[in-house]
Amino acid sequence: MTMQRNKLNLVAVVFFAVCLVFALNSETVFAYDDFSQIADHIEASYHVHRNYRFAMGFAGLVVKCWHVGGVKSFKGALFEDQHLNSVSDATLDEIVQHASQSNWRPVVRSYSRRSGDHTYIYAQDAGKDPKLLIVNVEPNEAAVIQVKVDPAKLDEFLNENMGNGRHMHKAMASLQ
Repeated sequence: MTMQRNKLNLVAVVFFAVCLVFALNSETVFAYDDFSQIADHIEASYHVHRNYRFAMGFAGLVVKCWHVGGVKSFKGALFEDQHLNSVSDATLDEIVQHASQSNWRPVVRSYSRRSGDHTYIYAQDAGKDPKLLIVNVEPNEAAVIQVKVDPAKLDEFLNENMGNGRHMHKAMASLQ
């Protein structure tokens, strides 16, 4: 019994150490993190808190271990059912535009005066795998998402699952 407990404790310690190494690798600790800057700014400026923080962290860990649809890394912050006065936030624009100084290239920038929605999409060439940073702030919710994608795997995933309707045609043919 004691031998099994010692083995279990050893496995737990090794698992914790591996998780700690993945969490504190040099890329994430010492690099300027635009994702965290933007999410922290939304929390501080609008006096709101992230929803589903544990679930987003777990999703990031799952994606890191199992590359779903070609996505190699994932960070997400959701702010749902909260009061965000996003009518005019020059500071948010500055924080997001600071991302362009960190090798992020702006792809889409949209602002709706009527609804108060801000949408930003940035891309970064990180070797063979591009990264996307997506920021969307609306009056009642916000989302900040950063993903690193393998383009070949993403294309393969889309062809398998979308396939210009081939799967739908096969399913419809089997019903007839």
